Amino acid sequence: MSNKVDEFNDLPRWFQRIIPLISVILSVLVISYVMYLYNQESLEFIQWVRLITFTIMGVVLIFSAIVYVFNAELSWKWLIGGLGLLPILLLLQLFIFLMTIIRMITNSIFQGSLPEPIQMFIENYPSKFDVVILSVLFIVGLLWIIDKLRKK
Repeated sequence: MSNKVDEFNDLPRWFQRIIPLISVILSVLVISYVMYLYNQESLEFIQWVRLITFTIMGVVLIFSAIVYVFNAELSWKWLIGGLGLLPILLLLQLFIFLMTIIRMITNSIFQGSLPEPIQMFIENYPSKFDVVILSVLFIVGLLWIIDKLRKK
């Protein structure tokens, strides 16, 4: 806990003073995005998770700006906590990407053909120039690994 207070005290004084402004600006952006998501025609489950996560983030950031009046160090912790929800959103995007890939592969297995993006990749890649570049990079990488193993 004292580590966060020390971290706050190590910040430049001008930055300590604009923390509430940063919190308010970020919360306005987040809440406007929440309103945009909410006004969409159809909300899927993933969009509801985004909506809830962004709402929590907006509330935490506004709370951070309010808390600054009473305790600046605690405000800093709330700001970091609110921004700490961003990895959840990035993980959600990764999950959506992986599910799309799995769905595409499953559909292609049942249809008996490769998906169009993979088929285009196989047809257009690698060209002769790409093969030369990849070969050189592979040889350089292999020589680098051998050099590192020799030094040990």
